Amino acid sequence: MDHGFRFHDHTADITIECWAPTLETAFEEAALATFEVILDTSTITPSEPVEIESRGYDLEELLVEWIGHLIALIDITGRFYSKFEVDGISKGTDEFVLKGRAIGETIDFDKHDTRTEVKAMTYADMKIDQQPDKTTLYFTLDL
Repeated sequence: MDHGFRFHDHTADITIECWAPTLETAFEEAALATFEVILDTSTITPSEPVEIESRGYDLEELLVEWIGHLIALIDITGRFYSKFEVDGISKGTDEFVLKGRAIGETIDFDKHDTRTEVKAMTYADMKIDQQPDKTTLYFTLDL
C-alpha cells in the first residue's frame, strides 16, 4: 500500500556568546545563559546549593563537562538552578579542574516558567577567547 508514516529526527540548536572579566565568571555566565534557555531563571529562588567538581583535559572539555553536569543535575536532583558560583579553575598536570556550586530549588511547574529542553552541550562552534581583562565564551546547545 502507498501509505504509512515514519519519524525523522529534527534537531535545533542555539549558540551562546557570554563574557566576563575572568574565566571563572565567564563560566558562571555560561551556566546562567544555559538555564535561561531552559526557563525564566527569575522564577527560581536560589535556596538549595549543590557542590560541583568538573574536569577536562582542556578548557573546551571543561566547559562541556561543567554545562553537561548542570543540565544532568535537573534530572538527578529534581531542581532548577539560577545562581552559579565558580570558586576556581585550576590547571593540574594533565587536566583542568573547576570547583563551584549551583544554587536552585525543587522544580515547581506552577511557579517556574519553562521555555525549552536542552539535550546537550556540544563542541560545535566553541571558542574560548581569553584576554587580560575579558574572557568570551562561544558555545552551542543542542535543543
